[in-house]
Amino acid sequence: MRRNLKNLFVLGGLLLGASLYAQEKTVTGTVTDPDGFPVADAVVKTTSGKEAYTDENGVFSIEAKQGDLVTVEAVGLPTQTFAVGAGTDYKVSLKPSETVELEGAVVTALGITRDKRSLGYASQEVKGDVIQAGRGSNALQSLSGNVAGAQITAPSSLGGSTRITLRGIGSITGENRPLIVIDGIPLANNNVNDTNTQRGGGGRDYGDGAFDINPDDVESINVLKGGPASALYGSRAVNGVIMIKTKTGKKGREDIVVNTGVAFESINQIPSLQNLYGGGASDTFETVNIGGKDYQIVDYATDESWGPRFNNQEVLQWYAFDPEFASDYMKTTSWRASKNDAKSFFNTGVAYTNSVSFAKSYESTNLRVSLSNVNQTGIVPNSTLKKTTAGINLSNKFSDVFTVTTNLTYTRTDGFNRPEVGYGDNSVAQKMFQWGQRQLDYNKLRDYKLANGNQRSWNRTSWDDGTPAYSDNPYWVVYENTSKDKRDRFYGNVEFKYDIAPGLYAIANVMGDTYDMQISERVAVGSQAMSGYGEDYYKFTEMNYEGRLHFDKKWGDFSLNSFVGVNRRHRTSSRLSSSTNGGLVVPNYYFITNSLDNPTTSNNRATVEVNSIYGMISLGYRNMLFLEATGRNDWFSTLPVINNSYFYPSVTGSFVFSEVFKPSWLNFGKVRAGVSQVSSDLTEFQTRDVLVSNINFNGTPTFIQSNTKLNPLLKPEIKDTWEVGLEASMFNNRFGFDLTYYNEKRTDLLVPIQHSWSTGYGFKWLNAGEMTNEGIEALVNIVPLRNQDFEWRVTWNFAKNNNKVGKVSDEMDSYNLTTAPFSVQLWALSGQQYGQLRGTDYVYDDNGNKVVDANGFYEKSAVTNLGSIIPDYNMGIRNTFTYKGVSLSALIDIQKGGKFFSTSHMWGMYSGMLEETAANGVRENGVVADGVMWDEGTKSYVKNTTEVSAYDYYKAYYNGVDSRNVFDADYIKLREVTLSYTFPKKWAGPFANVTVSAFGRNLATWGLDKKGFDPEMASYGSGNIQGIEGGSLPSTRTYGMNLKLQF
Repeated sequence: MRRNLKNLFVLGGLLLGASLYAQEKTVTGTVTDPDGFPVADAVVKTTSGKEAYTDENGVFSIEAKQGDLVTVEAVGLPTQTFAVGAGTDYKVSLKPSETVELEGAVVTALGITRDKRSLGYASQEVKGDVIQAGRGSNALQSLSGNVAGAQITAPSSLGGSTRITLRGIGSITGENRPLIVIDGIPLANNNVNDTNTQRGGGGRDYGDGAFDINPDDVESINVLKGGPASALYGSRAVNGVIMIKTKTGKKGREDIVVNTGVAFESINQIPSLQNLYGGGASDTFETVNIGGKDYQIVDYATDESWGPRFNNQEVLQWYAFDPEFASDYMKTTSWRASKNDAKSFFNTGVAYTNSVSFAKSYESTNLRVSLSNVNQTGIVPNSTLKKTTAGINLSNKFSDVFTVTTNLTYTRTDGFNRPEVGYGDNSVAQKMFQWGQRQLDYNKLRDYKLANGNQRSWNRTSWDDGTPAYSDNPYWVVYENTSKDKRDRFYGNVEFKYDIAPGLYAIANVMGDTYDMQISERVAVGSQAMSGYGEDYYKFTEMNYEGRLHFDKKWGDFSLNSFVGVNRRHRTSSRLSSSTNGGLVVPNYYFITNSLDNPTTSNNRATVEVNSIYGMISLGYRNMLFLEATGRNDWFSTLPVINNSYFYPSVTGSFVFSEVFKPSWLNFGKVRAGVSQVSSDLTEFQTRDVLVSNINFNGTPTFIQSNTKLNPLLKPEIKDTWEVGLEASMFNNRFGFDLTYYNEKRTDLLVPIQHSWSTGYGFKWLNAGEMTNEGIEALVNIVPLRNQDFEWRVTWNFAKNNNKVGKVSDEMDSYNLTTAPFSVQLWALSGQQYGQLRGTDYVYDDNGNKVVDANGFYEKSAVTNLGSIIPDYNMGIRNTFTYKGVSLSALIDIQKGGKFFSTSHMWGMYSGMLEETAANGVRENGVVADGVMWDEGTKSYVKNTTEVSAYDYYKAYYNGVDSRNVFDADYIKLREVTLSYTFPKKWAGPFANVTVSAFGRNLATWGLDKKGFDPEMASYGSGNIQGIEGGSLPSTRTYGMNLKLQF
């Protein structure tokens, strides 16, 4: 009995001790920032679910048990966690999340996270908060103005392709876009724009792979700019790499985030049109007797505006000749400029964006799932775009040594009637700014169809013949000549990690990216273009199978990080195209079988395999001196066995001198250097001759050889790079910079060389060209002001690249990249910058005066260089101001130099549409060209006094001096403005965080060479053909609001 009682007391004592140990107590503390200022309204939470807030002095009080973890969160500051011990009073210092610092972990090649101090090459990271602040639907567009050395051109149409280059253009005919890698998965960034679309000749831009990335899933983007940073990707690294890391579940946290927002898109830059003269080719009206009465008739058959001056004359407009529109039939109206001109055609585009994510960390599992939806209408009527993205990130630690991580993303994109751009039959911009008539009332044009289904166009062949002479009604174009596209994309990976021994572990990875895309386009019977219907089916799949063995070790002052790996890449792609031929038999019946003649069908398939081995070794000494070497060898299926193996090395080093020299003002300092050699991929059909489908003969399919001789001895283009850099952070991390100088030389550039036609071929592919890029990149971060409640941060980046085509080949010194519609050409020329626009220029006398011929027109030179499309430099300046829960950020994006050619300017002048063609009395008084004319009497140049009619003078913009339509590509843009407010925790109710924000993108533009002509309009896709504007939609601005709820 006594023993049992004793045991009971012992058990009771143990229980009492456990109870006392687990008993809650009051824990107090003070939360401060690094400058010692108290942080008010910080939320303090315990693992047992208790919650409190700091007061204005940063003081908190909360009930917690010994052993509890206490988390402290504050707006603009990172989360800090501490464990409750025996004490009851704690001091917590929160380090600002955006303090200037050049250290930290970043994602590098192959998705490996590294300490930035050890890196011997340039890279720049952009946090997800910056990507998401502007609420754009394309994650990579947010890099514009934020990354030194990155030139990014936004699409010129709804959901179009984004052009990205790092450190300039390097290949004449090959790929110049960087590789995009998301969570280690190489992502195809293809687009289907053909050459005619890229050169401004007309077509639709159906976007690229970058659009499939959900911006709300992005945690960070690290840009690996040069060869030393990206050499581990071997043949895919020639243009740099954009490494995207997505969000995951965080240890010890459950996070539910809901975003809902709306954005509005409106016209920003538009060509200035004249409002003094209407349509026609003559300054007088035609008088026609209809039903015994005389009427003044407008010359609607001429799609130009050289007609009579607006003076409220009574005329019969184009819409007065259709009896079924009784309210307008045979009724005259005043001759005047329309109040509802082309601007009224465009809508305010609206985009609704909603996303939700759930993240949770369990004992051995991290989980994050997300779902987002974008529903957008464009500025062009009847154009829509929808995108739905679902993703899951799951990591599970099955044991102390074995972990499996999975990332899976599915994206569905549905586009309807993406606008045609360039000089095409269905380009509404071409019909508004290059051609047209200034009296057109676009409200009247909305009735675009007659009861019998025929088109009702303003461009009547004559008053009694409504057949369109040149131009379709723009509403007919957008409602009858439509397109549909659908893309289903799935990408993801499964990674297995096994810890073999301390510092030794193995990783196996299976990565996949696959998409199917369907496109259909229709042209209605009665259109200017031949009626028709076409379908395209694209399929792409790339699988990567990878294995790596890592060994990391520290011995005293020395450290080692190393790995070896193997990779097998298998890529298949195919396209099936079918279209009607000769027009449609039955109107409005859009099937391939409804073809007047035998339909046209084409099909191609390709398979590429690359096997690789690679490795890295990085040695460190006292965490301040690092030397790293990498190597990769690729074997290509696209090359003959005797010539299919290529090795790519890199060596980098860095010295953290702040570990040796330690003045009180210096926080961090590092010098670095690196050298590398990388290459480009070869395409599927550059080494083997293939047969091309030709027209049928007596119903039998026929094939012909391509006119370009392919070459089995081709090898990849090679890029050799060396770079040096200096990084420093000082004054308590209030000032920092990162400076880089790089020098890149590319050799063995692939060029089709002219070949004797007697061989049966006109061209032959050779490794012939050379090109160099050298430049500087600068990133400067400053915190000019910080106190208890307010902080001002400035980020400035600058990049200048000098490009030169060393040679095109030994056989020829020029290569024609493309020809703009009707005019200049784009060339690669030996000894010059890439992308030379070539055409005629003014002729100048010895004093620099323009020479005018005997008829009063400018003399034009022989074809010459008019400038390169490559800018001199790019710059971005971001200012961010925070006051308690309020944050205001503005980004200025600057470009200086480069040229672009405008087809819209050329034809707009020719047709009398643009403002200049009627300004300053030129139509009444004529034009005297500013220049000099040769005088035979004095045998010298004298001031020109010969008058030319405005009609003749501006017509010469087409067949005269080409340089009049070439402009500087300078701009200063207010690229982004964001204003957000995060409610104090005590006001957030059931939510952990509530943030409301307003945002704007491309809000203002200054410094244009030609008002209304934005250089960024001169891009139709992400390919090499740039700097040519063929008929672009107006550039736009976007503004909107967003609500973010965090549970």
